Amino acid sequence: MNRALLALSCCACALPAVSAGTFLPAGDLAAGDLHASISLEAGRVLAGPSDIKDLKATPPEAQQYEVSTWVSSDLSLRWQASERVTLEGQLKLTNPVVPFTPMVVGGAVGARVRLRHIPPTGGFALEVGARVVGISAEQQIDRTSGGYSQTDVWNYRSLGFEMPLIATYRVNPIFAITASPFLRAYWIRAWHDKIVLLTTTQSVLQWTPVLSAGLGLAAAVDVGPVQLSPGVAVELATKPGPDHATHFLFEPGIAVGTRF
Repeated sequence: MNRALLALSCCACALPAVSAGTFLPAGDLAAGDLHASISLEAGRVLAGPSDIKDLKATPPEAQQYEVSTWVSSDLSLRWQASERVTLEGQLKLTNPVVPFTPMVVGGAVGARVRLRHIPPTGGFALEVGARVVGISAEQQIDRTSGGYSQTDVWNYRSLGFEMPLIATYRVNPIFAITASPFLRAYWIRAWHDKIVLLTTTQSVLQWTPVLSAGLGLAAAVDVGPVQLSPGVAVELATKPGPDHATHFLFEPGIAVGTRF
């Protein structure tokens, strides 16, 4: 029972960004349409225990948190408010591989502005998007050695902004391909509480920026009311603080949606 409770408490143990890809096609929605989708992807992890820089080494029990990407999922709604403007909202979930239990860690709100429509016979569409993102996550481990017990709790908060450019070419009513370059800027705050008996000591990483730029590629296959969209994003991303090297990330994903 204790192990099960610990596993559930760690379900939000990564701090994944709200992904800019699996990129849903531009130009597909008519005014008044609502599109709902769920995606599963390898999302970027914004921060981990070592980014607070208060420990000589990350405890072995917390090494699982020191990753660049994490299995995550999104629930997304897009509403075509007018001929050119789409409003969107996104609920961000995170899923440890074991156990596979989604937990809410944040979300995003944003909009797309259509710059070019898809002609009735198919063709090229272009949209520019912007999102405001908020994410909150917690990690916890319990350690015991020689009668000495300690609980470590890491908390993370993130506010960010994403700006993708979504270019779609619809080959026919069934198949479309999308390419989307994007920019992201996040501000991270994190703190580490060490709890021994009734004493708590805290180390804090104050608000610090992390930046990234990348490209997403996706396909969309429409089968009746269902749209299946596999895709992948690649990006160059920084970590909190000045001493980290820029990382190259590979983020595959898939989305399943339907239009109302």
